Amino acid sequence: MEPLRNPEEAWSRASVATIDRAEVERRIGPTSEPIEVLTGGFASVNVRVGLDRVLRIKRGSSTLAKETTLLQRPWRSFRTPSVLATGDDFIVLEHLELRPLPATAGEAVGRALAEIHALTYAKTGFLGSDLSIATPFPGDGDQGFAARGYGHAMLSEAEPYLDATLAARIAAFLDGDAYATRDALDVPVLCHCDFKVGNLHVTPAGELVVLDWEFAWAGPRLLDIGQLLRWHPPESFVRAFAAAYRAGGGVLVDGWRRLAAAIDLGHMLGVFAHNPIMRTTDDIPRRIAETLDATR
Repeated sequence: MEPLRNPEEAWSRASVATIDRAEVERRIGPTSEPIEVLTGGFASVNVRVGLDRVLRIKRGSSTLAKETTLLQRPWRSFRTPSVLATGDDFIVLEHLELRPLPATAGEAVGRALAEIHALTYAKTGFLGSDLSIATPFPGDGDQGFAARGYGHAMLSEAEPYLDATLAARIAAFLDGDAYATRDALDVPVLCHCDFKVGNLHVTPAGELVVLDWEFAWAGPRLLDIGQLLRWHPPESFVRAFAAAYRAGGGVLVDGWRRLAAAIDLGHMLGVFAHNPIMRTTDDIPRRIAETLDATR
C-alpha cells in the first residue's frame, strides 16, 4: 500500500543521535543485547534494546508522567506501545513492528482522533500526570484560540531564519486573512499536538498505532488536523478521515480545512525556529508559501 507523503521522515533520519551503552545500562541494568538509536523523537532519544524493547530517554522529564498516562490509557480505536518500565527520565516500551501510514487509513485515523478529542476541558492549558489542567493559559483559556496570535508568536521566533520577503508575507496574512483571525476553539480538547504522519503507523495486522504523546495539552482540535493534512494527503484520505471523525463525535466547522491550514502555519514556524535539521531543506518555507498562495 502506498504510504502518505512525509518529508519529515528524512529530517528524523538526519537527526539520529548516538548514545553510550553505559547510558542505556544506567537505566535498564546490564545487558548484552544489541542497542540501536532509532529515528524520531524531537524531545527524546529512542533506543531499541534487543528485539522487543525501546528505551525512551527524555531530554526534559517534566512531561514523562503525562506521556506514560496517555500511553497506558485504554484506547479503543488504536493502540500504543505497552509501557514495560519507567524511571525518573525514561520509559521502556514494547517494540512494535511498524509500517508507514498508508493512504487508505483515513477512516482509521478519523476514528482515532475523534476518540482522542472526546476528552474535553473547560479551559486551555498544560496537562498534569492525571490529564487534568496543571497550568492554565492566561485568561483561564476563555480568550479563544486564533491562528493570528499563535502565528505571530511563532513568527517572532522563526523570523531570524526566514527570507525577509516570506516573513513579511506571513505577517500580512496573519493580520489580514479572515481565517487567521477567526476563533478556532469550539471547546478545548485533548490535543496530541504532534499528530503528524510520522507519528502514525500501522502494524502488519493493520492496527493503527499513535506514538509520541509528550506535547499533548488542552487545546484546539484543528491544531492536530492541520498537522495531519500538512503534506497534502490524497482527497480520498481526507474524505474518509472527515466522515469517520464526524461519525465519532468530532466537530468540523465550516471552512475547517482553511482554518486548520492557517493554524498549522504557526506550528510550522515553531518547528522551523527550533530544529536546525529542518532548516537545511526548503520543505517548510515552501509549504508555508503554498498556504499563503492558497488564500489569494
